[in-house]
Amino acid sequence: MLKKVLIFHFLVLVVRVFYVLFRDIDLSPEEAQYWLWSKFLDLSYYSKPPLIAYMNFISTAVLGDTEIGVRINAIILGFFIAVITYLFSKELFKDEKVAFFNSTFIYFIPAYDIASIIFLTDTSLAFFYLLLSYLFYKSVKEDRPVLWTLTAVAGGLGFLSKYSVVFFFPVAVVYLLLFSKKTFKNRWFYISILIAGLFTLPVVYWNFSNDFVSFKHVGKLSGAQESFSINLKHLGDYILGQIGLNSVFLFPFFAYGIYKAFKEKDEKLIYLSLSPLMVFIFFGLIVLKKNVEVNWPAFGYSTLYILSGYYIYKRFLKLAILPMALSLISIMVLFYTPILDKVGLTKILPPKVDPTKRLVGWEEMGMFVSNLKKDYPKSFVFSDSYHISSEMSFYIEGKPFVYCIKVDRRMNQWDLWEGLEKYENKGYYGIYIADHPMTEKVKSGFESVEKEYLYKVRYRGVDVKEYYIYVLKNYKKIEEDPITSY
Repeated sequence: MLKKVLIFHFLVLVVRVFYVLFRDIDLSPEEAQYWLWSKFLDLSYYSKPPLIAYMNFISTAVLGDTEIGVRINAIILGFFIAVITYLFSKELFKDEKVAFFNSTFIYFIPAYDIASIIFLTDTSLAFFYLLLSYLFYKSVKEDRPVLWTLTAVAGGLGFLSKYSVVFFFPVAVVYLLLFSKKTFKNRWFYISILIAGLFTLPVVYWNFSNDFVSFKHVGKLSGAQESFSINLKHLGDYILGQIGLNSVFLFPFFAYGIYKAFKEKDEKLIYLSLSPLMVFIFFGLIVLKKNVEVNWPAFGYSTLYILSGYYIYKRFLKLAILPMALSLISIMVLFYTPILDKVGLTKILPPKVDPTKRLVGWEEMGMFVSNLKKDYPKSFVFSDSYHISSEMSFYIEGKPFVYCIKVDRRMNQWDLWEGLEKYENKGYYGIYIADHPMTEKVKSGFESVEKEYLYKVRYRGVDVKEYYIYVLKNYKKIEEDPITSY
């Protein structure tokens, strides 16, 4: 059966490769940023640990600085998530048919499909979190040093993917308190924690050398630095966002799975419930203070798909066929939204609210700016948005470093790299790109405005974004803002 599983998921991998090669969408701003990090390898970075930069460094060394060179990481990890889902399900249920079904069921989940093509830190986190969940369960049951060591490595690499992997620790503790208190007396449990902790040392050292900016940033995002107050305005969006991310059509099966796991008091089913339940509640508490991005809790749901897939296969397979079909159709539309225009359903998802609009227009704008640079060879490109700076670094011809000045924004990775100092009073032109008109602070850093353009991005037949592009003569100095917010 494993051979058939590998062949099936490999064929899906091939389909995804062709999708990236031939679908007319660009890298997302975050993908472009993480690619840029790979050109400045370090022990860690401002907002995330370093693994994504290392993976991009390796993949682009093989496939070049191309979209497939970046996204092949997500595609390969998506393949292995499916395989681990099969192995984990087989370990839990001792049923190869259930295991195969679960490994294919994840294709009906929007969050999984997005993470298996768009290469963000969530992809590697989701893989290592699932692997950690699987190996920890086997370690508790079989108590072999090699398994405890592999569990530690999975946890360590998960930490190097994204700090959120630490959520597994309370999940593990609760599980052990409920079902395996004897593990607290097992020295290998503590050795595995120690080994996993070693992976954190480079990140801690980097933060120690950089004023702990990552921890300050995470603290800011979590609301830990703010006084406690309850604000319900984002709660509804949070709940609806999580339902949408995991499929509106399959949500009843997810809720049923968690309910039945605790009602039946089945150890393995409760274990599968703990991560999604605890992660959902934790971020639900954060949303009472501040907004939470829809993708933040996604890493914790992988065991939920195994749980729900088990109940669907055993009890509701016929009933689930239609919801699964509708979920799959919605995913196909999400990955190719222009189909809505072709069948007269544009109003369902108008171009201006289409989430994929963030992935279009960057390459064309990069070509536009490349031609500008040819007219002004003694020039540099800059913005006050790291999204724009990232995309232009990838899409401008020759892939030059595009600067991101500190004007009306919080701190980001660019503040730890070189700035514009080397261009001061040397006759350089600046090509400034922003999603808003140029401010007086930026303008005052140059002798004069040479040219200005309003660049519009069209998608699905309408203008969906616009950018302001300026050619500025003779850079003197921009008085940038001090770092006051992380």
